[in-house]
Amino acid sequence: MTIPGRFSREHAVIKEVMQLILASQSKGRAALLKAAGYKFRQIPSRIKEPPPPEGAPLEQYVLELAILKAKAIAEKYPDAVVIGADTALILGRNVIGKPKTLTDARRMLATLGGRKHRISSAVCIIFPKRSLSGKTRILKAVDTAYVTLRKWTPARIRAHVALTRPLSWAGAYAVQDPFSAAIVERIDGDLATVIGLPWKKVESAFRRLISA
Repeated sequence: MTIPGRFSREHAVIKEVMQLILASQSKGRAALLKAAGYKFRQIPSRIKEPPPPEGAPLEQYVLELAILKAKAIAEKYPDAVVIGADTALILGRNVIGKPKTLTDARRMLATLGGRKHRISSAVCIIFPKRSLSGKTRILKAVDTAYVTLRKWTPARIRAHVALTRPLSWAGAYAVQDPFSAAIVERIDGDLATVIGLPWKKVESAFRRLISA
């Protein structure tokens, strides 16, 4: 599991040459960038997200949303490096969203308990014409990790939901929250992907920019 660490050359160039914008209001994604030492502005795209097309790969749908979010902000800030991202919690062929009520949250955790589900996080990074390469570049990628939640009794789930109030998290849990993470039994894959930003892909994109 990858937690971003500070790396020198990419960080210095992005910091000194251009501004960086995270096109997301996610606290988890912002924390990942901060952990790597980047200074950035956080400007949510607030696009209207279309529903997933029937029969289409859900990973592709997540990637398309990341692209839409990045482009929406890049149009307003053409001289910035813009990071757009999207994440989906997927059980079978269904995307599990955020619970609308605490009752809904309890139902979600009961459904996910003891079953492996996947989390796909996509990123789209748009580098402006004024970047080191001298032309607009768009780098995009998607990564998937697998999570298994503990199978708890209804009473324990009720107490857990009362403590965490998980209405702002897809699937009614968040690995970055120390109380909510107690229900997570196992993660197979990159922790950063589960949080919402496939960090290995971001790091690779920045390094490709520097070496171009």
